[in-house]
Amino acid sequence: MLKLIQVINKSCVTRKRWRPSAIVNHFSQIIVIQPHNVTITWITCVAPSVVALVYYSDEEEIFHGSGIVIESNDIMSIVLTSANLRCHYEVVKRKCSIASLKVIVYSCDGKSYEGKIFAYDCYYNLVAISFHSESPLLTATLAHVDDSMSVQFSTPSSELLPSHSRSCNLTPGYKVVVVARYFYMPFDLMAAPGAHCIGRCGCGLGGCKSKWKEVFKINCKIKGSGEGVALINHSGEIIGIANYGSCVSNLLLFLPINITYKWWEHYKKYGKYRRPFLGMEATNLYAADVDIVERLIRKFPSICEGVIIQKVMKGFCAEMAGLCVNDVIIECGGKTVHSFLEFFEIIWDKVGDLVELVVVRQTDVKPIHLKMLVADATPDEYNRWPGDADYGSDYYYGYYDDYY
Repeated sequence: MLKLIQVINKSCVTRKRWRPSAIVNHFSQIIVIQPHNVTITWITCVAPSVVALVYYSDEEEIFHGSGIVIESNDIMSIVLTSANLRCHYEVVKRKCSIASLKVIVYSCDGKSYEGKIFAYDCYYNLVAISFHSESPLLTATLAHVDDSMSVQFSTPSSELLPSHSRSCNLTPGYKVVVVARYFYMPFDLMAAPGAHCIGRCGCGLGGCKSKWKEVFKINCKIKGSGEGVALINHSGEIIGIANYGSCVSNLLLFLPINITYKWWEHYKKYGKYRRPFLGMEATNLYAADVDIVERLIRKFPSICEGVIIQKVMKGFCAEMAGLCVNDVIIECGGKTVHSFLEFFEIIWDKVGDLVELVVVRQTDVKPIHLKMLVADATPDEYNRWPGDADYGSDYYYGYYDDYY
C-alpha cells in the first residue's frame, strides 16, 4: 500500500452541515491507493472541470449540488448538472420561476461566479447553467458510451484501445468512479467507486417510472452533496451524470453522456427540448431473460445483438407499428442496431418521422419489416424520477412550463 486517503472525521457526520476533511475523499468510505490502483489518476483528470453549485431564491439558500463544465470561452461557460427535485419543489412552493433562481458556481480554485439557469428539463432531469469568468475554464472530456455486448461466445480481442479513446464500452461489471465537489470551503473533491450493473430504471427501483429506460444504474453508495455528480471511466472521461436524489439501496442512477450531450446540442441549436417517445420499454438483448435469449438464438443463430421489447403500451407508436413483447429490433432507419443507446441515438434524430424497422420474432421464420412513427413526449408521458412522491411530483410536473 502506497498511501491511504484520510478517514472522514466521524464527528462531522452528525453535524447539520457535513464537510469532508480530506482533499480527495470517498462519499462513504476510504479510497485505498495501491501500486495497481489508478483511481486517483482518473479523478485528477476530471477534477478541474468539476464545480460546486449553490442555489438561492431571494438570497435564501435552497439547495446545493455539483456539475461539470462542458463548454467555456471568453464569453460564457456552461455547466451541466441534474434537475434537482427538491429545488423544483421549493420553486413551486415559493411561486417563483426556475429561471429567477441565482446559482453560485465554485470552481476548483475556490473562485465563485454567479450563474443563471439556461435550460431546465424535468423529462431528462437535466439543467444547463451559464456563467461568465475572467478566463476560460478547463472543460471535461466526454467519452461516447457504447453499451453493446454480444450474447454469443467470442474470443477476446488482443487489441487495446488507446488510453483516451473517447469511447467507453459500458458492460455489466465495468468499474467507474463518481466525482463531485463539496459546496463549502475549501471546496474539496469527493469520490466513490462503483460498477455498472444490468437493469435500468423502471423496474420498481425507487418508484421510477421511466417508460423509455434511458437511465442506467451502478452499484455505488454515496452520502449528501451528490446531486449532479460526474461519472467517469478509466481515462478520467465523463460517461454520464448521476443523481443522488435517486440513490436507492446503494444503486445510483445515471444518464449516459450520449443522451446528455444530444440534449444539450439540440437545445443550444433550436432553443427547445426534444423527448422521443414510442410507448414501449426496451433493453439490450444481453439483459433479457436467459430462456428468451436461448430460444431466439436457436431460431436465429446469427443474431447476437439488438434491442428487445419488454413492454408495449396500448395506443402508442410501438403498438400501432405492430411491435410485440420479446421482438428484437436489429435494424432502424437502415442502420444496424447493436445496443439500446445506439437505437436511441437513431430515433433521436427522427422525431416526427417514420422509421423503418427490421425485427426478429420467435414466431416468424425470417425477419419482418415494420414502419413506426417517432413521437415527441407529451406532459402526461413525462418521466417520473425516484423520490418524486417526496416532493409532490404529480403537482409540479403538471405545472412544469408555468414555472420556467
